[in-house]
Amino acid sequence: MINHGLRKKARAILRIMTLFTIAMAILIVADRRINSHLEDTAVYFGETQDFSQGWYYEKDGKRLTAASLPYETGTGEMIYYHELPDSFGEKQMLSFKNRQQQVSVWLDDVCIYEYGSDGPLKGKLLPSIRCFVPLGVQDGTHTLTLRLVNPLRSRTVLPRIRIGSEGAVLMEFLQQSWGILLFGVLMVGFSLLLIAGSAVLHVTKIIPGENLFLSAGLFILLSSLWVITDSSVMQLFGLSSEGVFTASFYCFMIFPIPMISFVEGICEKKYAGLFLFKFFFLVNCIAQTFLNTLWALEFSYMLPITHLLMVSAIIYMIICLFKEYRKYQSFYAGAILAALFVFMGTAAVSFVNFYAKQRDYSVFMRLGMLAYALVLISISLKKMMVSAEKQTKLSVYKTLAYVDAMTRCGNRAAFEHAVNVLRKGEGLENWVGMVMIDMNGLKQINDTWGHGAGDQIISGAGACIREAFEGLGEVYRIGGDEFLVILRGKKLEEQEYRRRLAESLAVYNGSHKPALDLACGISFAGPDKNDVDDLYAEADRRMYQEKEKSDNRRG
Repeated sequence: MINHGLRKKARAILRIMTLFTIAMAILIVADRRINSHLEDTAVYFGETQDFSQGWYYEKDGKRLTAASLPYETGTGEMIYYHELPDSFGEKQMLSFKNRQQQVSVWLDDVCIYEYGSDGPLKGKLLPSIRCFVPLGVQDGTHTLTLRLVNPLRSRTVLPRIRIGSEGAVLMEFLQQSWGILLFGVLMVGFSLLLIAGSAVLHVTKIIPGENLFLSAGLFILLSSLWVITDSSVMQLFGLSSEGVFTASFYCFMIFPIPMISFVEGICEKKYAGLFLFKFFFLVNCIAQTFLNTLWALEFSYMLPITHLLMVSAIIYMIICLFKEYRKYQSFYAGAILAALFVFMGTAAVSFVNFYAKQRDYSVFMRLGMLAYALVLISISLKKMMVSAEKQTKLSVYKTLAYVDAMTRCGNRAAFEHAVNVLRKGEGLENWVGMVMIDMNGLKQINDTWGHGAGDQIISGAGACIREAFEGLGEVYRIGGDEFLVILRGKKLEEQEYRRRLAESLAVYNGSHKPALDLACGISFAGPDKNDVDDLYAEADRRMYQEKEKSDNRRG
């Protein structure tokens, strides 16, 4: 009790010291940050300025001003102009979000930037990107011409435009993209850990749960890849915009499949509808691929089908989980049910924003996915811990079922199992033979010293036999005072086995009373002598022969 009290006080002191250390470090760092007299070494990239004023276009010989950006017109092609001021010796760059329009930029009569003029590989839909137009150093005033073409609609949009040094423009882009980058790093990291965990569980077979980990990992990976590829952040890595754009559609069409598999994994009852929804998502993906490849039908035109399928699947999963929760009071079903409601709410807001042509419509979906992913991770870990606990209990129960409590040798059930395995012809390659061992004079010990001493000497016999045959075979207590050893591995001479048993017996008798005496019979297996029952009978016969000799000596 004293030691426990001291440990409790020590832990409390350690917690207080930890909190004090953290608070002290924060205060010291803040003081050095605020009151330092050293020069600021932060890198300054400059700032961008709004470049949305001063744009104009010509119509019927008149010069008309695009009053405020974004500026939308009801025509599929528009040309805008701007008088570019002197840059005072600094390289400058334009930056703006472009949504599925062809873009051409001229400086006076020289084309300095083009995007989408050749069109995509299939169809006419261009990926939405952020355009970075290098202007270089401008001396004096120059005319900047911006041509926009919408290949699908009679509508063009001149977006808001920023101008600044190349460093300032890129830094602003990074600052605007930090949320998606952080989301991507977290989600991809989570998914890889879960997939790695699934692989470890599959290889080791320690505990079940590999499919649950794999489903959660794939869902998080595919959903995060969809969010990342649906943004312009992938331009930082220099990847093909059309390849990224197409990958975004595929991730969006496929990521509900592992989500459904995860729900299947936690449900006690098997719902045929969950399997059918996975089938429908695959058919939808294959069908859209053929329609896009063979007839150039745009993926975006087919999005409502995927949206409808996704909403239907979520509603069906909610119904299944609600049934599970009501019938089994399942913690997992309740947690996923709550997470699905959150996910469905954020998905609904995202769909509304998408069809209403709002910007950053995926931000709500990102939040819902992050919450859903955290729930999946916590459930996967809890499920794994519960499975590990069950597995440990089963292992303990199995051990107890096959171990003799008094001697810690294998019991009769373990012996029968081992013999049946040998009868089936398994493990014969390293089987050497059998040793039958019986205690001499146990009845006399019970009568003279009492049954407590008898139990003690039986336990001692088990310890001696286990020590003598350690690494040479498996020891079983097959009766009250009868033991049997299944010899395995390298075959030794019979005298070597007997010598090891005699030495172990001598050590025991040197410190215990009454003395322990054992009779044993050994039978060896061979190429033409491997019948389990015959060897058992031979070892038993030889043991009784030795036992009779011992009885005659005592008589």
